Amino acid sequence: MLTTALKYKITQAISPLVGKAVLIAFSGGVDSTVVARIIQDVTSNLKLITVTSEWISRQEIDEAKEIANQLDLPHEVLNVKVNKEHIFWKNPPDRCFHCKRLIFSQLHDLAMREGYEIVVDGTNASDTDGHRPGLKALETLSVYSPLRQGGLTKLEVRQIAEFYELSVAKKPAMACLASRIPYGEDISIKGLTRVENAETFLRTLNLSSQLRIRNHGNLARIELAPESIKDICTKDITLIVQELKKLGYRYVTLDLEGYRPITPD
Repeated sequence: MLTTALKYKITQAISPLVGKAVLIAFSGGVDSTVVARIIQDVTSNLKLITVTSEWISRQEIDEAKEIANQLDLPHEVLNVKVNKEHIFWKNPPDRCFHCKRLIFSQLHDLAMREGYEIVVDGTNASDTDGHRPGLKALETLSVYSPLRQGGLTKLEVRQIAEFYELSVAKKPAMACLASRIPYGEDISIKGLTRVENAETFLRTLNLSSQLRIRNHGNLARIELAPESIKDICTKDITLIVQELKKLGYRYVTLDLEGYRPITPD
């Protein structure tokens, strides 16, 4: 059951969208899926848009398509191209400002062409701490974030997902492939592909729901959920090293602190 306080927050979040034509930036994660579900209660004129580009994994796109199908909502995949001179590839500390500005500018253009009145995203109230230049891009483009405006935290968003029995209720947090590369280290399509292929291989070993390859030049640092670190010792370590070296890494390491989210931008 949802508490009265939580129901009030949901009402506050979606009341500005009643009867509106809404375009939803949809990653297929728990936040954007909850946004899509609660907005269904106040308007029937909405569409989900999933962005694909070099820094978005194929797995994430496939999952977004499946979840959109579960919601039975109109869905489109928008391919966002980044020219080779774009500052994104230089990977500055405000990388996500430039990335989100690029993405949401194109979403706004799409909304205008197709007659949608407002673009919304899945930023929640817990996403305002730390280094968040990406939020500035959303604000400059007047993107509406229902969860954030309603004061809904990450924990509350998952409670809502469980209430509606959404398949993503326990889905691990996601982050784009560029987040695996430290600020200041140039991003390349080759490097993003290497990270994606390394993580795809490791997922076949069923090591952890939270898994990241942190890319440090020719060194791969494997992060697993702390409780899953011991599990990697039961796997074929030689095979893991061989497979990651085939992808171009010279060194393969395991982070003994385990997975910890890099503060998103």
